Order: sequence, then structure tokens, then C-alpha cells
Amino acid sequence: MKTIYHSEQFTDDFEINFSEKNDCKGVVKLEIHPHELSVPLLIKDGSGQRITAQAPFVINTNHPIVDGLIRFEFSEYPALTAVHTTPFKKAIVRYLYCE
Repeated sequence: MKTIYHSEQFTDDFEINFSEKNDCKGVVKLEIHPHELSVPLLIKDGSGQRITAQAPFVINTNHPIVDGLIRFEFSEYPALTAVHTTPFKKAIVRYLYCE
């Protein structure tokens, strides 16, 4: 099985739909790394899990993920926006694909 890394950059709320990944037999690793100056990301599943530069989001699996949807949103807490007039939003998403 051949694998390859692919990266995407997001500056606003986003979602990952595994079934829409072209030429892919599945994703075996997913990493989400917000920029150090970025406001935290939240997983929109009700868990309240925060993703920061110090605590990135990582999924590793031996069985490729071929279907599913994960939504993420940048949190804009009033305390954070009071310090920065315009909150900085940036995250890099890396996928390890199976071909």
C-alpha cells in the first residue's frame, strides 16, 4: 500500500468530508495544527474539545477512514477578541492518504 501526505490551509471554519477525497482509498492519519497566534479551534460535535498549537488534533489508524464528516470552527471568545480587534485564524490540515 502506497501512502502520500497532502496539506491544506484554512483561515475560516471548515469541514473534512473523507468520502470527497479524490484518488484516495482512505486516510490513515489526520493532523490539524492551528498557528501559534491563531484563536483555538473547536470540534463541532458537542464535545467542546479545543485544538491549539500546543494541543493539536491527531487521528492515527491502521484501518483507512473512507467515509465520515468532521466539522471545525474557530472559537471567538469575547476575551480573545477584546485583545485582538481582528482574531487571527489559521490552521494547517495534513492527511496521510492510501493510494
